[in-house]
Amino acid sequence: MLPTDETATEVALDLLTILGYAAIGFLAGVVISVIISIIMRQLARHQEDLGFLSRNLRLPQRLILTVFGTGMGVLIASAPTPWQAAPSWRANFEHLFLIVMIFAAAYGMTGVIRTIEDAILARKKNARETPQFRRIRTQMQVIARVLIGVVWIGATAGALLTFDQFRAIGTSLLASAGLVSLVAGLAAQSSLTNVFAGLQIAFTGSLRVGDIVVTDDNQGTVEEITLTYVVLRSWDERRWIVPSTLFTTKTFENWSREEPRQTGVIEFDLDWLVPVEAMRIELLRLVKTTDLWDGRTVALQVMDATGGSVRIRAVVSATNSGRLFELRCMLREQLINWLQTQAVYALPRTRLEPDTATAPPQEQRQDFVEQVKADWEAEQADEKEAQLLPPSESSEHHGQEENQQNSGGRLGWLRAFRRTLG
Repeated sequence: MLPTDETATEVALDLLTILGYAAIGFLAGVVISVIISIIMRQLARHQEDLGFLSRNLRLPQRLILTVFGTGMGVLIASAPTPWQAAPSWRANFEHLFLIVMIFAAAYGMTGVIRTIEDAILARKKNARETPQFRRIRTQMQVIARVLIGVVWIGATAGALLTFDQFRAIGTSLLASAGLVSLVAGLAAQSSLTNVFAGLQIAFTGSLRVGDIVVTDDNQGTVEEITLTYVVLRSWDERRWIVPSTLFTTKTFENWSREEPRQTGVIEFDLDWLVPVEAMRIELLRLVKTTDLWDGRTVALQVMDATGGSVRIRAVVSATNSGRLFELRCMLREQLINWLQTQAVYALPRTRLEPDTATAPPQEQRQDFVEQVKADWEAEQADEKEAQLLPPSESSEHHGQEENQQNSGGRLGWLRAFRRTLG
């Protein structure tokens, strides 16, 4: 056999040896990673609060262990021995392996930071959507992003410092740190302002994830708070990207700062003949029949009475802005329907010529109002009587009274309606 053939055979055997050791290291890393994953899965199965362990650490620990096992297998196989020198490429491989492990460790630290964030939030799982929980979630979200950014910046700097050329550059930069910081500060003034604004938002509690805010005539729910911008989600699933400085330099509305309860208004421009008392009773009846009303506030007032119309304002309350919107729409529709059927003469009009459908006489209109008040008082009396009766008697009495009330109420409303139409 020629010397060249012997050299080629030795190189092939060395390559197979290195690949074998690399495969063994890879398999060892996989086995250890699977064991750790099984342990985390068992912990999460016995305690649901620990589910974030498997979610955040599964991929990072697998990557770190497999890369470390493979690299160590190659280094062990290529290590120098008394009878054989180390391969010429081993130094370059050590350098590359060090850089890969630095970034793998940064990835693992990212998973650890996410795990700590989820662990803190999991302890507050029973307080979700409360102001305190939203504040903690916002702060943890911002802190996690800051720490992750620092970790990756440090990993990048550590990887660059493994090169001799970058060490020299780093020494020069440290020698002129004052000038560099001044230039960087001027160049990144806007970005740094947004960063500090994001930190201010997170730790002052003026804005939290889940808050309903209105800024620049845009209403939305805070979906995400980063170091430089805030993401708002509108009711129609659109997203606004708002700079963080807007929430620290301008005035904005926060509809859920302490509590989400709200009070809203419904306005009508009606004729001067509108039966205000009857309309107020109808409003009371409507809010008592829906669970959208929270039972705090309900009122009907005459806000203005100038020109050719009277402005009627209804005030109602709800537990949050979404339910308040639905309540206002429902009441607006029902009151319009009531006006069209029970008090058509109260609809707005412009009197430019004699009206062909004149309003009922004043006596009939007054009788209508009195009838509405009497029906309402009778309903209230029945409710009080039902509350005083024992449960069994109350249910029987309520069934009998409800039948009488339905028949009597329909007849009463029918008579009133006929008198109204004349």
